[in-house]
Amino acid sequence: MKAVLSVLISVVLLSCTLMLSGCGASDYTSAYNNANMYYKSSDAFEEELNAFLAANADRTCLVPENSPEDGNGEYRAAEWIARRLEEKTGVRGEIEPFERDVYMDTFKSQNVVYSVKSPAENNPEGKRVVIGAHYDNMYTRCETANGAGYYFTGTRAEGAMDNGAAVAVMLVMCEYFRKNAAALETDIDFVFYGMGCIDYGGADEYFYGLSSEERQNVLMAATLTKLGGDKLWFYFDEQPTEHGDFIMGVAQKDGYGEYISEPPVAQADPDAIYTDQLPYTPYSLMNESSVYFGKTNVCSVTTGSDFTFLLYDQDGYGRENISGTTSDTLAALKSANPGYADQLLITAEVLTRSIMCGGFTQACETSLENIGSYRWMTSRLAAYITGGALAAGVLIFTILMTKHLRKKYADTDVKRNIKVAVFGMDYEKPEDGDIYVDINPGKHVPDDPFGDDPFDTGEDKKQ
Repeated sequence: MKAVLSVLISVVLLSCTLMLSGCGASDYTSAYNNANMYYKSSDAFEEELNAFLAANADRTCLVPENSPEDGNGEYRAAEWIARRLEEKTGVRGEIEPFERDVYMDTFKSQNVVYSVKSPAENNPEGKRVVIGAHYDNMYTRCETANGAGYYFTGTRAEGAMDNGAAVAVMLVMCEYFRKNAAALETDIDFVFYGMGCIDYGGADEYFYGLSSEERQNVLMAATLTKLGGDKLWFYFDEQPTEHGDFIMGVAQKDGYGEYISEPPVAQADPDAIYTDQLPYTPYSLMNESSVYFGKTNVCSVTTGSDFTFLLYDQDGYGRENISGTTSDTLAALKSANPGYADQLLITAEVLTRSIMCGGFTQACETSLENIGSYRWMTSRLAAYITGGALAAGVLIFTILMTKHLRKKYADTDVKRNIKVAVFGMDYEKPEDGDIYVDINPGKHVPDDPFGDDPFDTGEDKKQ
C-alpha cells in the first residue's frame, strides 16, 4: 500500500511540475544555437524599446490640433521615429499626415513610412511587402468635441506591449533591410501607423492612399501588435495559404518552428470589426490586418494577449493580460515575461528569413490567386446577396407558417349564408356555411320540377 501511495504522490508532483512549467512564457534563448542568425542578439531590440518609451510615454491619438507646438504626443512620437530612422540608417522616415472623422469629430494624424527598394532587375513589376505596427497609445484622456463624453479616459501607461515592442522590432528590421537591400526581390514599406488605437485609421489611410496598381502589387501585409506575451502566434487565414505554409515552413526548417505557432482556434466577434461590410473578425485580426484581409495576403504576428476584447485582467485564453490597461508598462512587461526581448528577436528573424528566402514571392502570388476564389465573400455585393437571401428565407418561412397555423387553428365561427332552395335541395349544391330554406318540401319528380302544388285542390283534375 505504501508503495502504491508513493507512486501516486510522485505522479501528482510530476504533473504539477509539468503544469507549472507550461504556464510560464516560452524560453527563446535556445534559438541562439543557430549560427546563421540575421540578428545576433536581442540587445538591439531592448535598446530600441527603452529609447522609444523613454522619449514617448504619451503618444495619445485623437487630439483636436496637430502641431509640434501644442505638445501633441502622437505627433511628437512620429517625429521621433522619423529622426530615429535617420540616425540608424541615414534615411529619414517620411511623415504622411491625414485627417479622419471619428464619430462626431475630425482628427488629424500621421503615418511614418520607411521604404526600402529592391534592385529594379530583381523586381521589375514593383511588388512590395508591407510591415506595419501602430505607434500611438491612449495615455491621456480624450474628450469628445461637444464635451458630452470621452473616447477613452487614459491608461497613464506608456504602452510597452501595446504597441512599443512592435515599434522596436520594426526599427531594428529597418536597419537590417537598408543594409541588405541589394539582396531583396521585393520592395518593403515599413509603416508606423497613426490612430491605431481607435479604428486602425493609419492602416486604412495608407492602403487606400496607394494607387489601384500599387494595391494590386502588395504581396503581403504583416502586422505586428501586442508582442511580449507568453505565446507567439502567426495568423494567416482560416484556411491554409501558400504564403502561410511558406513562412511556417521556413521557421521549421531553420529551427524556429517550436517558438511560433498558428492560433489553435478561430474566435470571431461579429460586433467588433467589419471586413468590407461583412462581420468576419477572428480575434487574430483585431488589429490593422483587418484593413487588408480579403484584399491581399495578411500575416498577423501577435501574442496570446492580443486575443482580448472587452477583457482587462485576462486574455481570451485566461492568461494574465496587461495590454491596453494601466499595467501596460515596461516594468510590468519585464516582470511578466523576462524573455520578451528574445521573443522580439524571433519575430524579426522569422519574418526576415521568409522574405529573404527564395520562393517567397511565388508563394505570395499563389496565395493571391486563391484569394480571388473567395474574395467576393468579403465584398459589399456579397453582403447584399446574403441580406437578400436571408430576407427571402424569412418571408417564405413566414408564409408557410401562416398557412400551417391557419389550417391548424381555423376559426370555428364560420359565417353563414342563408339561401332559398326554390326547386328543392336536389337542385342545389351546398357549400360550407350555407343554410337553405326549402320552400318546396313536397315529393320531387324528375319531370315536374315544381313538385306538388300546396294550393292545388284537385278540381281541375275532376273536370
